Amino acid sequence: MIPKLTKANIELAEATFGVKLPASYVKVLEERNGGYLKTDAVPVNFADDWAEDHIHLDELYGIGQDEGIMETEYLRNEWGITKGDIIIIGGDGHAFVALDYEGTTTDPKVIHIDTDSSKVNVICDSFDALLRIMYVAEDPDDDEMPHRIDWKKKLKNVATIVILLAVCGAIIYKGYMYISDWL
Repeated sequence: MIPKLTKANIELAEATFGVKLPASYVKVLEERNGGYLKTDAVPVNFADDWAEDHIHLDELYGIGQDEGIMETEYLRNEWGITKGDIIIIGGDGHAFVALDYEGTTTDPKVIHIDTDSSKVNVICDSFDALLRIMYVAEDPDDDEMPHRIDWKKKLKNVATIVILLAVCGAIIYKGYMYISDWL
């Protein structure tokens, strides 16, 4: 994990890229400088390898001396990304989400870059808009689990959860509790 966000790292990033980072992006990073998100999906009007109607975005890059968004040039070279004027803010190599500063230094669009097909698609007009549309995607594999309990809705107190864990050998995964098959 990247250390706590500093003013010096924000200034370094803005000087390196010659842009002003979105205030909402900086605010998110002030709470936690990169890492996994509570949400993991962004609705889109194009298909990718993940889904027909959304892209996967479960991690946001922070800002460190040589980490997070400061690795944008390395990632562009490593994955053959030819699109310039971008700052990569998330992705796994096969696809990235980036701030697109083409034609601006202050108000970037948010784009999706598919490195396998070299397609670039606009997701939304701002980072603020991205934050507003992100959500938690249903995992189709979760439906195959026969003993699934939505513990956020059905289990109201911690004592019940502790008893289930101790007695049943339950496993918590992606916000759901899966009770062992022997029940």
